[in-house]
Amino acid sequence: MGKRCRYGMLMICFIFLFTGCGEKAQSGQFRMTILDTGKSDCIIMEAGNRVVVNDAADADDADAICDFLDKRQIGRIEYLILSHFDKDHIGSAARLIRNYEVGCVLMPDYEEDSEAYLALIGSLEETDTTYERLHRDMMFSVEGIDFYVDAPHESVYENDNNYSLITCVTYGGNRFLLMGDAKKVRTEEFLDSAAAAERCDLIKMPHHGNYTKNLETLFAMAKPRFAVLTADGERLRVEEETVALLDACQCEAYYTDEGTVTIVSDGKRVQISQQ
Repeated sequence: MGKRCRYGMLMICFIFLFTGCGEKAQSGQFRMTILDTGKSDCIIMEAGNRVVVNDAADADDADAICDFLDKRQIGRIEYLILSHFDKDHIGSAARLIRNYEVGCVLMPDYEEDSEAYLALIGSLEETDTTYERLHRDMMFSVEGIDFYVDAPHESVYENDNNYSLITCVTYGGNRFLLMGDAKKVRTEEFLDSAAAAERCDLIKMPHHGNYTKNLETLFAMAKPRFAVLTADGERLRVEEETVALLDACQCEAYYTDEGTVTIVSDGKRVQISQQ
């Protein structure tokens, strides 16, 4: 098995220094790119030379993800956060682990008997990459960018999507909420946390646009100005109730089937573009 990074307390901070170069995000700037990979998630977050990746889309998205990383001159991933083990979230994880230096892989504490999961575990063993199965919340920092990873409360869920790690990213006065594929039970757990009470600028909607009624509570608390939905062209997962909620909350929505979404923050202002 790969080396396991161990955390004895509820929240442990790892602080990394960085310097900007080339096409990297400028010093004092945070850049988040939500790739257009269809109904799948891959979110690449840059702080100067340091990179955190949230989810790894499908296996057939590996070339697109690697092309993006290579064009951005990214050779190391500090943390690879895998929200849960559905193939549209870990499909390219094994390729990333083998092709790039990965500091630590964070994932929920359960197992699956699937090709994507077995490939993930095989890559961890082959490369001796450090990993942690989170059964408690975790906090770390990458040069001024704070990451809070909310772990599932239960050891077993009927719906695998409820194992999702939920990640809150904070830079200065800006905050971004990445919900994985959290369904009703998992969203309810998160609503009980202190992190849910904080306002956010942007939310990556859970489960590609599926609706659960407690999303109304989340939006009332978080008051996001922007939302991103990872969807394919048919938007089969995007429910009418989700669209109605976004409209009612006057939340500007971006769908990845219309192109990759890029979010840039200087800690005060958020700028969003799509192409």
